[in-house]
Amino acid sequence: MKKILFVFILVFSINLLAEDNIKPQEGAFTSLYVSATDVDKYVSFLRGNSDAFRAIGSSDAGVCITRSGNQYPGQMMIWNAFPSVEAAMVGSLKYDPYKAKGPISKLRKVKHSTIWKSLKSFRLDPGHEVVGRFKVKQENINSFVQAIASLEKEIQSNGHPDFFNGVFVSIAGGTESQTIKVRSITSSASDQGKIADEYFSGKYKSFNDAVALTEGFVDEQIQICEQIYFTK
Repeated sequence: MKKILFVFILVFSINLLAEDNIKPQEGAFTSLYVSATDVDKYVSFLRGNSDAFRAIGSSDAGVCITRSGNQYPGQMMIWNAFPSVEAAMVGSLKYDPYKAKGPISKLRKVKHSTIWKSLKSFRLDPGHEVVGRFKVKQENINSFVQAIASLEKEIQSNGHPDFFNGVFVSIAGGTESQTIKVRSITSSASDQGKIADEYFSGKYKSFNDAVALTEGFVDEQIQICEQIYFTK
């Protein structure tokens, strides 16, 4: 109970960012983490069987396949977008992945699930994503989100207009609730690599400013993400 209350305190405290036009994004996401026995077959199955997405009220859905920093074989996740945290919570109770039977049960092993709230706006345009998890003290969260927003603008103004940072807090996410997650999204591995090269050449000091507000990385991965379900 303390964890849930703590998370909601974090979410509502971000309202203090309004004066800098950094506000939580509308809506929420859910993530289901699985170990796929065959990633390609599982993704293909999901493409052809969208009933579950429709049943839970998802507005958009997709997959993210972990390509570096894996914690287990076949690591990937299925994400669903919702218009509100309420819709995400209600939707998450309409489908129990642990009870799924038939072909899907042989294609993956369920690991865990969580609900996410984005603490700043970003464009939902899945691609090549570097995903970092940080421990951040409550009193530093506002400043951390501001620093990540500044980093986004700095990178965009340096010739990468399609770069976006998403910053997320987990609601009822188990160990995820102990961290803040940052998704750095580009359209390709090439773009992501160029940005990294530019950082190592001395650019993007705002990244160092952001990390200085944390207690360090918990982990970091590269994920290849795509959207496979649309309602609009």
